[in-house]
Amino acid sequence: MKKSTLFPILLMGVSLSFFSCSDDDPDNNAQGWTFDLLPNDTGTKPTEAQMSATVTQYVDHVVLPTYKDLLDKMTAYTAAVDKFVASNSQNDLSDACSAWRAARVPWEQSEAFLFGVADLGMYDPSLDSWPLDKNGIDEIIKSGDFSNVDGEVNEDEDVPTAQAPQNLRGFHTAERMLFDNGDPRKIDQSPFSDNEKKYLQIVSKHMLKDVTALYNGWDKGLGESPIATSYGDAMKKHDGSTYTGLSSVYQAIETILNGDNGMAGISNEVGTQKIQDPVDKWNGSNKDASDPNNPGVLAVESWYSWNSIDDYANNIVSIKNSYFGGRDLDKENASANSLHALVKVINPTLDSLMVVQIDKTIEAIEDMPRPFRNNLGAETEIKAATDACKELTNGLGKIRAKLSAE
Repeated sequence: MKKSTLFPILLMGVSLSFFSCSDDDPDNNAQGWTFDLLPNDTGTKPTEAQMSATVTQYVDHVVLPTYKDLLDKMTAYTAAVDKFVASNSQNDLSDACSAWRAARVPWEQSEAFLFGVADLGMYDPSLDSWPLDKNGIDEIIKSGDFSNVDGEVNEDEDVPTAQAPQNLRGFHTAERMLFDNGDPRKIDQSPFSDNEKKYLQIVSKHMLKDVTALYNGWDKGLGESPIATSYGDAMKKHDGSTYTGLSSVYQAIETILNGDNGMAGISNEVGTQKIQDPVDKWNGSNKDASDPNNPGVLAVESWYSWNSIDDYANNIVSIKNSYFGGRDLDKENASANSLHALVKVINPTLDSLMVVQIDKTIEAIEDMPRPFRNNLGAETEIKAATDACKELTNGLGKIRAKLSAE
């Protein structure tokens, strides 16, 4: 989408427009420059009104649609699990596995905004804790005692894992029951016990409960502490009058870009934890992927389903959506009220580098051989992916510094 030029900016003799999101070729604009070696800024800053419009665009066209998609897909997944439990058919199990994968997409595409409701309500650990408490899960299936599964998240490091309910539920507990070596589990070879079916239903319904709260918390609030009213509205107002702690538009932008649970946080996590940590454990092990206790393989998130690389790529897509101001957008159709547009005002080359780096990072992750759990020794491709994540994190830090300081 294009709008008329608001600020004529001269940079090295080239006239640039604030909202023209497709006139410049990022590859050409970025040539010869790096995130650590940039031309001088234009000297022009976006106004607070423009930055506020970006926050509103982000809430209404990135966060809320992503969580609504997650809610829809989680609802379909839960229904698919119920159907399988009733029928015990291989086809229905395969459908439940497909529904799990489908729900995984918007969840991973939400990980650039794990602040706010996900943080305050502790829905991230509740839905997606990894690694699992395998022994605790096995004991629940054996005993039929489900009393700990629905408990409150407990992240106290001194608490045994079996007493931390988040380690006994969520995406990965369901994944462990549904999948075997990347495929739907074969019922004729590994039948589900009645306890296991009941456990799968309990876990899936708790996932739906968490996802419903995530969406409602951003949309209208939960009517109780700590998210009594709409987090999305509070973020758009950023007037210091609510529980968000956001008292200016600069703080709102800083929250979006932050290196803990915002955009820079997830790019760093993908490179250093999701990819590199399993590789480090693999290199310190016997490097036997068939060993059920290999620490490298066990550290790979989503290894039961072999969904790991898709997860990591979708994490970077969450950054892309956040940067362009909507889902499934790019520089050609980015919102006029996007971070992309704001950064172009300040430093068009920095924006061009970011446009290129986002796609380079997704491509580098997708170039790693699949499944990741069986290819932890693919040094060249893994280094390219982790280097790309590191550079993306670096660039987001540069943008954060330029946009979040008053």
